[in-house]
Amino acid sequence: MSWQYTNEYYKNYTRETWDECADRYLPLAQQLAQFHKSLLDVVRPTLGDKVLDVCTGLGEPAMTIASIVAPAGHVIGVDLSSKMTQIAGKNAAKRRLQNIEFTTMDAENLQFPANTFDAAVSCFGFQIVTNPKTAAEEILRVLKPGGRAGFTVWSTGDRAPGLDVVIGPMMEHATPDEDGYLPSPYELGGRDELVQMLTDIGFTAPTETRIVGNWVAGSVEDYLSMLLDGSPLGHSLSEETEEVRKIVREKSTENISRYKTTTGVSIPVECVIASAIKPNSRKL
Repeated sequence: MSWQYTNEYYKNYTRETWDECADRYLPLAQQLAQFHKSLLDVVRPTLGDKVLDVCTGLGEPAMTIASIVAPAGHVIGVDLSSKMTQIAGKNAAKRRLQNIEFTTMDAENLQFPANTFDAAVSCFGFQIVTNPKTAAEEILRVLKPGGRAGFTVWSTGDRAPGLDVVIGPMMEHATPDEDGYLPSPYELGGRDELVQMLTDIGFTAPTETRIVGNWVAGSVEDYLSMLLDGSPLGHSLSEETEEVRKIVREKSTENISRYKTTTGVSIPVECVIASAIKPNSRKL
């Protein structure tokens, strides 16, 4: 398959494939929840805050934040995938949360006035957005002076085997674009890479911490299904030749099997937590 990477192509692909897997995303989303508390400990949303959750997915940590800032505070969750925001809205209704709303929106073009939010978060979204610098600039714009921002992204592949058990074989065998490029979920995971970007666009007091969690599943097959069916990885693999699909599945299965336990599978994965503050003198 021959293809050419462009911003428009990647954004449309991102929207369509996340819509496609939204109904099967929950098992993978549950693996991410263990990192949310560490992020919120850094951002520290408080009673009465107005908070933005960018790339909210199925609605977390937006719904947790809504409980923290209630009753006077308010949370808005945005995502490029309309299917994700629909499910998130239903989840919030089931939890009877009155101070939260979800809307479909491009992270690179936030439809809010400047100086609107006390805090903003984005959990494992910035390795997906087409242009993370533009998205970060938008978050800076809509934050109030002194507003706090926090982000989680994946570390490098060697420090995130929970993800790389599948990404590794895919990067090795999948078809790159016409210029030899393949998008990677690790592009912001290098040491100080994300905090440097935040500093460059005008944020202050940047911090970076790294924590390791474990992704778990009941079996090797369940783990592989969680990653391929619950994310666009499965769609990407389906576009390859039958031979490549077979090789990637075999190598992924072999990789996952190395982490078998008495109860299933448990694989470590490191994430980067970056935070920063909009300076009080910033006028946007």
